[in-house]
Amino acid sequence: MKKLHFLLASLTLIAFLSAGLLQPVFAQHKTPKQGTERMTMMQHPENQPLQTQAKIGGMQGKMMGMGQMGSDMMQMKKDPVISALHHYGCPAFLLKNATQFNLSNQQKQTLNALKLEFKKSAIKTQADIKVAKLDIKEAMNADKSDFKKVKAGINAINTLQQKLRANFLNTFLKARKVLNNDQLKTLKALAANCCQRMPGKGMMHHQMMK
Repeated sequence: MKKLHFLLASLTLIAFLSAGLLQPVFAQHKTPKQGTERMTMMQHPENQPLQTQAKIGGMQGKMMGMGQMGSDMMQMKKDPVISALHHYGCPAFLLKNATQFNLSNQQKQTLNALKLEFKKSAIKTQADIKVAKLDIKEAMNADKSDFKKVKAGINAINTLQQKLRANFLNTFLKARKVLNNDQLKTLKALAANCCQRMPGKGMMHHQMMK
């Protein structure tokens, strides 16, 4: 009888341990398989049903668009004028620190509108700069390089960059006017603190227009 109880207890323990050990193993094998299937669908959408192909195409297009927009924003962040002014009144910076400035709902709405207006204009200007760069490449890749067109393209890019900076400065000044005197004092102290934390790197290594 004792042997029987011992045997039953042993079998119960083995079954319990087996269930506990095997369950994670099966779970681990399931996840990579799902990931592999998802990757295969993205790489070979032509093998999927039409509805699935449409979804995959939409996802890929959205990812490419977001990546390109992020690249454009990064280029803007490198501009010396924009980077120097960012922490002194950029709408995105003010909104990011809304709690410290104790912004009212009306102030937030005004700043969001300014941010969106600048973002739309900046996207258009960046697109024009890309076109000018393409014109320069086309002129250089011709059988006989057209340096007049190259110079014209460079001048166009310089003009567009000045336009972008002027637009940012205009937005910057409008954003500062939204703040009251106490908030401007807070801004000055906050901007000075940001400068001390980022010596020699400008002030645009944080987000600008998220």
